[in-house]
Amino acid sequence: MEALKKIIDDLTQEAAQIQIQGRALRPDEMARVQAIYQALPHLKQALDILSVETASTLITYKIVSDADGKIKRTARVACNFWNKFIVPSSSIVIRLGVFTENSDTIAVSYKPHIYNDVIYGRIEFNTKFLSDFTDNEIAGTIVHEIGHTLGFGWDIWMGLFNDDGIFTNEAINALCDLEYMRVETEGGDGTRYSHWSEKRHGAELMTGYKNSVEHVLPMTIKIMRLFGHQVVEELPQKSDLDTLLSALSQVVFSRKSEAKAINLDHFEQTEIMEHIPHI
Repeated sequence: MEALKKIIDDLTQEAAQIQIQGRALRPDEMARVQAIYQALPHLKQALDILSVETASTLITYKIVSDADGKIKRTARVACNFWNKFIVPSSSIVIRLGVFTENSDTIAVSYKPHIYNDVIYGRIEFNTKFLSDFTDNEIAGTIVHEIGHTLGFGWDIWMGLFNDDGIFTNEAINALCDLEYMRVETEGGDGTRYSHWSEKRHGAELMTGYKNSVEHVLPMTIKIMRLFGHQVVEELPQKSDLDTLLSALSQVVFSRKSEAKAINLDHFEQTEIMEHIPHI
């Protein structure tokens, strides 16, 4: 990969040197510059592909309890979602399980924590409701909670906007489309200031109230850059979440050996971050 980087740098410098001759370029010089400019995008694309393939971090899961295999099936799809779009700055393990409680709580998530450069999140589902939800609805909840583990509601996020949920000039300069986004300013702890505004963005993946997520906005992926993650594929437009998850359910995870090298069993008790539905 370093050799490819050197080729790109050498060709870029060669093209620049040819064009600063202080005279009209000869036909052979013009042809050389054109050839270089035609080759560079392909070389850079190859470098991007190699960079993704050699990524050492990923998002995976640990199942501690399940109900008819439903958590395992949906966890795989949820991790496929984020691994498709980003390479996280640190590997992430989502600890998943079930509980049984005669209440209106569908699921509970806990504040993430970091141990040995791995970020650990935790979600538990109430078995009282699991049979009422489709696999994609459960996967969507896990995708949402992984979004929090990746940065929504953490320190970097909290520094991007003011008390009115409007993004600062510095944040907009870093990511211009934030000018059109707003942060949720209503609700209790775990909802207020930790999501996109539902009034403005509807049933988006990272809004905080609606139980049924309908779509994902490109900015939910793009903002991962500001959290320190590498975005390897952008979402081109507002997209239906159910369609995305259905396609990702067919993806075969190819990094099992890397996932097994991570300490999946580490556990720390942390405080509750979200009740679903929010209270």
